Amino acid sequence: MKNFFTYGEKIFLRAVDIEDSDFLAWCFNSPYMRETFFTNLPTNFSVQEEIIRKLYKNNTEYVPFIICDKQTEESIGITAFHRIDFVSRAAIFSIIIPDKDNWGKGFGKEATKLMVDYGFNILNLNRIQLHVFAENKAAISIYESVGFSKEGLLRQAMYHNNKYCDFYVMAILREDFYKSEKGHSV
Repeated sequence: MKNFFTYGEKIFLRAVDIEDSDFLAWCFNSPYMRETFFTNLPTNFSVQEEIIRKLYKNNTEYVPFIICDKQTEESIGITAFHRIDFVSRAAIFSIIIPDKDNWGKGFGKEATKLMVDYGFNILNLNRIQLHVFAENKAAISIYESVGFSKEGLLRQAMYHNNKYCDFYVMAILREDFYKSEKGHSV
């Protein structure tokens, strides 16, 4: 496992490196990712390379990891904490696995578990939240299985494919994580 930060049964997470610029551009341009993240602007290698160069210079608000298949060591996605607030001890979680061939294999669930564990046990967060398209049943199921709860509905929060779409706000709190068996097994 090259340069791993943490690992589970099927995957490992590693720091983003400059060589990941092409992979990240592909992730963010992937039609499947654009469909679930509702993005509309393209990116390229040069843009991603510049972001990576700035990433580890005085940055404490954004912590991304490349998700890698443990068997092949291939990059299969990216996961991150955004807007980390060390006073409120809160962060926003995201995950992208852009290739449909890697869906349904447990990679997303395991990456989510690893990130939640990292957030509570290493970063000492109290709250991890996310926004998810209300019709993304697969993602909602994964988040709930890890311990996230629906806290609210953002009605008509984004415009996509000629309609306004609702999003759930979901979160997991430190106390709930430790009360559950999820807090003791990754």
